[in-house]
Formats: sequence, C-alpha cells, structure tokens
Amino acid sequence: MNAHRFDNIMLKTKTVGAKATPKGIEVTFASAEEGGSAPAPQLYDLVLQAVGRTPNGKKIAAEKAGVSVTDRGFIHVDIQMRTNVPHIFAIGDIVGQPMLAHKAVHEAHVAAEVIAGELQGNKELAAAAFNARVIPSVAYTDPEVAWVGLTEDQAKAQGIKVKKGLFPWTASGRAIANGRDEGVTKLLFDDSPEAHGHGKILGGGMVGTHAGDMIGEVALAIEMGADSIDIGKTIHPHPTLGESIGMAAEVAHGSCTDLPPSKK
Repeated sequence: MNAHRFDNIMLKTKTVGAKATPKGIEVTFASAEEGGSAPAPQLYDLVLQAVGRTPNGKKIAAEKAGVSVTDRGFIHVDIQMRTNVPHIFAIGDIVGQPMLAHKAVHEAHVAAEVIAGELQGNKELAAAAFNARVIPSVAYTDPEVAWVGLTEDQAKAQGIKVKKGLFPWTASGRAIANGRDEGVTKLLFDDSPEAHGHGKILGGGMVGTHAGDMIGEVALAIEMGADSIDIGKTIHPHPTLGESIGMAAEVAHGSCTDLPPSKK
C-alpha cells in the first residue's frame, strides 16, 4: 500500500538548494559521487528537513564546574550516571548513544536513586546502576520497524553462530484481518556448540504495524535469558500480532505448525 510513496527514491544524491516559488518549493540536487549525474530540479508542495542534533555539553558551561566534556560535547558517566565530579550526574542524550527517551528515563531513575541513597544512607538505593543488557529501537514509519539486541550482520561480524526464527505476517490471522500482512517477525538465538541446542535469544526485529508496541517482549526475553522453548511455549493470545513472536520462536525451535516445514 505504500509502494506509490517510494517510487522516486534518489540514491547517491544530495540536496544543494531549495527555493520557494509561486508554484511550490523548487529543490535542486547534485551527485554525491564525483563525476556522477544529478537528477533534474524538482517541484514539491512540502519539504521535510532533518538537520540532526548535537550534544550541548560545551554550551552549558559544564567544564566550569569541573565536568569533563568531549570535543563533540558529550559528557562521560559511569554506570551510576556519575560524571568525573562525584556530586554531579548526567543522563540522556548528552551521555551518548543511543539517544532515546526511554533510555534517558531509566538513566534518570538510576541517578535519582543513587543520590537519594547517599543522602539517606540507604545502601540499596546508593548501589543502583544502569546495567540494561539491551535497549530497543523503533522507527515510527508506516509500517513500523523495531529491533533490539544483535542483528544478523552484527552476529556474523562477531563470529557468533545464530539460529533464526522468521515468521511472515502473511501467516498471521490478525495481520490478514487487518489488511496489513506485509510484516515479518524475526528472532535470533545463540547456536554455538556451547549452547547445546538451547541457545538464549540474542536479538530480534519486526517490520509491520504496531511493531514498536511489541518489541518490548523481545527485550524482556533477552534480559531474562529466554530460549526458543521459553518463548514458544508462552501462550500468546490469538488472533494478535504479538503471537508472531511466539511463532518465530517455534520456527527457530522447529515446532511451528502455522507454517509449512522448512526444506532441509
């Protein structure tokens, strides 16, 4: 359904000018490669400009308080969100990637607990630390894209053998009923000899409507060290999009009855 929105994607091209005219916004392009050809100027009704963002560590005079700031403006912290100045803490985008609000909230919890624990003499609170194993990411497009943990490319680069469970939403009753069966759910499990066929989940990703609403289950599975049997035998309600996670785990385990057996 989105095919018409991507019928003119310009690769290896950069924008070099935009001018408002009575007929619309005239945008000119240049090749991103030396000697390459550039598309002709185009006329648009709307233009979205994504300028990016930069950390403001240099702009808030943090160094005047003795806080160490990198050349790019980031502030380094330890797992308790403490800067090099013991009584100053930092959280969020300014402490580095990934720049995500849901990461920042958990970092703030840690900083607040440590500060409160030290002020109250509460050793349990004072020992708080940010030790999340994974942090999920979501691209709020249509369809949505969500992922967490290792990707196949990352596993390959690190020399980690993985077993993949891939469940296409064309086999999902809910996706079919929604008229949005273009999605897919993929889970990756440790398939190293040391795992003895019961490797823990290492990562997962989804493409489809509401993918961002479901990736939290995959993150929880990674945090808890679940394997394909743990996830596959967890009863998911039917018909839902979320059950595609259980189905993908069954595919990895070889017990999924919602898809034809894979060819050996």
